[in-house]
Amino acid sequence: MRLPHAVWIGGLLVSALLAATGVVVHGGGIERTLHAEVRSALAQAGFDGVVEVNGRSVVVSEVSPRSVEAVRAVVSSVSGVGGAEVRPAGPAQLLVAVRGAEILVSGAVSDDAERRALLDAVASEDHRVTAALRLGGPLPIPPAVVKRVVAAALSAKVSDVTTTIHNGQIAVGARVPDETRAKAVREALADAASGLRVTDRIEVGPSATAGDLNVEALHDSINRLVNGNGAIRFVQGTTAWEGHGTVLVERVARMLLVAPRASITLVAHGTDPAMASTRAQMVRDVLVGQGVSPALIATETRPAPDGEFDPATRQVDVVVR
Repeated sequence: MRLPHAVWIGGLLVSALLAATGVVVHGGGIERTLHAEVRSALAQAGFDGVVEVNGRSVVVSEVSPRSVEAVRAVVSSVSGVGGAEVRPAGPAQLLVAVRGAEILVSGAVSDDAERRALLDAVASEDHRVTAALRLGGPLPIPPAVVKRVVAAALSAKVSDVTTTIHNGQIAVGARVPDETRAKAVREALADAASGLRVTDRIEVGPSATAGDLNVEALHDSINRLVNGNGAIRFVQGTTAWEGHGTVLVERVARMLLVAPRASITLVAHGTDPAMASTRAQMVRDVLVGQGVSPALIATETRPAPDGEFDPATRQVDVVVR
């Protein structure tokens, strides 16, 4: 693994120069710079995590348990870091949805081996699998149990089933044509759940047309993906990508391809409307480049009159309708 190149001049030299010239650098500025350097180093090394900086001490949380030592080495190698603490992520919520001929999987896995095991578990000859997975904590249930849950959802022969697994509980949402089918879905998923508590959100009514998608569920899944990976953000006062940058937008695009008729609004924040508009166009260009129809994408800008120190004031939100 190639460690990031140090971009600071060196703490002692800079301190001496500042002292000689009478210039004072406030802690907030140092912390913001250090935060950006650590985020950049982690991205270059291929790691995810939530970064917090206090003085020169850095805490990285929500890290894949198997990557803790490697992440600590990357953070410690960044010039200016006085101490590095790395906290492993716990199991995150896993979403598995059947939408017509699509199986959508969204959540976190601990490593590539667990990712492959999960994708093998949800594979189906009759359904295309769309996966929006990030590195983080381990799966909340083993891939073998996920396989039984998916098989149960498919056996119900309805086109719209959503299961979310978190904290020892499986929440099941589905739209089925009658009570008989509703009972079959409940019983199949209860048998597959291996003792986990099942929460029922099954509705009786007209089934969705094959190929249609629950847009509200897709919107929620995209927001979980984006917010769980630091959001689609830009460096303060610029149009330079921050954090995962285009990689995260590409993941969003792959999820949007599941709903080729859904309307997408990109809401860009920023102190300057022109800069916010450029940020929205940059995100739009990546989505279009991944196959999302440009005719379905609209953009909006929202001002940040108090500045962009808050990360939420320099990001682009994705709204699916």
